[in-house]
Amino acid sequence: MAVKQYPHYLFVYSSGEARQNEDGTWENTTSVLKFHSFCREETNGGGQEVQVAGGIFRRYSSLIQLPKCGDNVGEGTSVIVANNSDGSDIRIKGQVLKFDKGQLHSRIWL
Repeated sequence: MAVKQYPHYLFVYSSGEARQNEDGTWENTTSVLKFHSFCREETNGGGQEVQVAGGIFRRYSSLIQLPKCGDNVGEGTSVIVANNSDGSDIRIKGQVLKFDKGQLHSRIWL
């Protein structure tokens, strides 16, 4: 049996832009869950911290490693990591604390 480098699925909530109705009121569009990339989720069992914007250190729940992809996942973005392609078997969900596009792969801290 071959070991998969990225056995999990990363989904990102993307919300449409707010629209202005004919009467002038603003209407928010609903968030849509979109597949972003294959990934590997690793739980932070040691209680390590990551430095986020402003030099603040935050304890994270999981480190998500994914192939070096074109699209950044911004801090504060809501994501889901699932065991299957339809996103129904959820491993973890949360908000991105930090995104790093490295030389060989990208990383997300939740």
